[in-house]
Amino acid sequence: MHFGAFMEFGSRAGVPEAQAFQEGFRMVDAAEEMGLDGVWLAELHFNPARSVLSSPIIVATSIATRTKRLRVGMAVYVLPLSNPLRIAEEVATIDHISEGRFEFGIGRSGFARSYDIYDIPYSESQERFAESLDIIL
Repeated sequence: MHFGAFMEFGSRAGVPEAQAFQEGFRMVDAAEEMGLDGVWLAELHFNPARSVLSSPIIVATSIATRTKRLRVGMAVYVLPLSNPLRIAEEVATIDHISEGRFEFGIGRSGFARSYDIYDIPYSESQERFAESLDIIL
């Protein structure tokens, strides 16, 4: 059995975003010190009252460089919202940087608001997900 932590890098009213990141990184450091197997990062867009984690691939890379054994996972990378070739390059890069400790969790997301803001019809999310996955694999 493996034990890990799911992280959103949560924000709170009146707390600067930089502090939210630093608090999240301190939690990551504690997870490694306590012997957890990994951390999993959310991808949350356009909700600054909840989370500062709109670009988890960047945060995952930072975690990979500051830890030695902790696995770093995406839960989930929202495939339909990004270019699949770019995603493939990014995840290959972090896999090398992390020396194989990266876990690539994928999904469509249940937050239709993100699709609306990106001007992508949520009704196309299944088809876009399948196409992206075909390209990435």
